[in-house]
Amino acid sequence: MNNEISFEKFLSKFNFREQMMGLVGIERERFLKDSNGLTVPRSQEFLLKINDNRWTYELSACQVEDRTNPCKSISKIKKEMTYNDGVGHMTAKEKNLLFCNVEVADEDMPLDIYPNPRYIQIARQISQERLSAACRVAGTHLHFGMPNLESSIRVANLLREKLDYFCSIGDHSHGERLRLYKIMAQKWEPPYYENTQHFFEIARKEGFVENPRECWNLIRISIHGSIELRMFGSTEDTNEICHWIELSKKIIFSD
Repeated sequence: MNNEISFEKFLSKFNFREQMMGLVGIERERFLKDSNGLTVPRSQEFLLKINDNRWTYELSACQVEDRTNPCKSISKIKKEMTYNDGVGHMTAKEKNLLFCNVEVADEDMPLDIYPNPRYIQIARQISQERLSAACRVAGTHLHFGMPNLESSIRVANLLREKLDYFCSIGDHSHGERLRLYKIMAQKWEPPYYENTQHFFEIARKEGFVENPRECWNLIRISIHGSIELRMFGSTEDTNEICHWIELSKKIIFSD
């Protein structure tokens, strides 16, 4: 079936927009714990209580994710992250939960899956080892808006040269989060893209041509029309995240 998808149909899955260039958005994964400090699968009730579209679910029912709106300035991004933190902690307290920036959860954490059809299918298709690895990690994802696929490829190749450096500065678990991420993702290393056609060929070869969200590279071209950096870990320090953004922007806008 992969061979039947045309380049045009593949490209239509990405929402590139000229006006998104220069905008940055943040996604942060958090674990939920009970009053005894145990990781618990209570994301459904947390999200029902918070009732805010800036919050969503993850594969693990023990995690929630908050998102910022696309922002031009770093000060605006920091303000949005601070707001989300306040709402998240307040909601967790109301549900007698702890809202935690933990990069790697315990080995014996529950492996309950959020009841989303896509996640249920993923859980059925992967090994217990990969499922555990996927559930145990939490990170911070940076999105940089791109106007088109050509620009995305250029930027992805530039950022790829700094992959090891970004992995090191975003690590708070002595490499454990990335070790587990690589077990889960398997095809985690971002390739060098020669051009748009080469990107399309890699998508067919690696099995994400039908659904680009099935690409788990640490640097990926997102369906949202952005370059997504997935190597950074979980942190409570919004200044640290802002520093990551500044470093990334220097590379993205280097020319």
